[in-house]
Parts: sequence; structure tokens; C-alpha cells
Amino acid sequence: MERQTDIVDRELHEAVKRSLIDKSTWNSFASTVETEIRKILEEKDVINIIEKKPELSETNELINELISEYMDFMGYKLTNSMFKKELGTTELKTNGYRKQMTSLLHLEDSDETLKQPLLTVLISMFKNNYEHNKEPLEIYPI
Repeated sequence: MERQTDIVDRELHEAVKRSLIDKSTWNSFASTVETEIRKILEEKDVINIIEKKPELSETNELINELISEYMDFMGYKLTNSMFKKELGTTELKTNGYRKQMTSLLHLEDSDETLKQPLLTVLISMFKNNYEHNKEPLEIYPI
């Protein structure tokens, strides 16, 4: 049988959660709590969130930049923050990476494409290529 205090606690918890959701602060609050819990567990050496990862190639670093730019553009600030933490960095090379990527891919940005994340531009290019040529592009191994 549930005690009266348990019912009150649960109702209070739900009321606070609803209020935070209504104020659009629930996701930020939940992310902050999760981050703090991870920090505590890392400090106590209970878990190692930032595991030793293999060294990233230049291509993988650029992919991470594309993903980060896309999340930032879409407003996924908390997700992007967690993504950077898992990468083991707080900052990516946002300055100059787009020029580097477009150069590697032999692309040229326009005023219109500069308004979009490069990942979106690349996907649109692939889609438009197929719609225009009616043949899929062949994928080659790296």
C-alpha cells in the first residue's frame, strides 16, 4: 500500500516537471543534471565517459565538424554540447573548416549555400544529381 507521503512526493515531482516543460527548461535541466552526474561518476572513477578513442583522421574530424555545424544550425545546442564532450573537446575547428571541406570536395559555396549547414548542402546536391541524371552515383571505398 502506497503511503500518503509517497503520493504527495510523486504529485509534486510531476507538477515540477510539468512546470519545467511548460517553461521550456526541462531539456536544459535534464541535460545539466545528466552532465553533473557523469562528472561525479568520472571523478569517483566509477565510469569513464570519455573513453580513449582512436585517433581521428582528417576526414573524421571534418565529419564531426559537419555534424556539429548542423546541430548548431538546427538549435540542438544541448545535444551539440554533449557531442563535443563525448569527442573530448569543447570546441571544434569551426573557423575555416568549411573552406577546407569545400576545397577537399572541389566545391564552391554561393551566397545561398552559405546560409545552410554544409551537410544540408551536400545532401541536397546528391538528391538533385539523382533527380537530374536519374542514375545513382557510384560509391567508392576510401
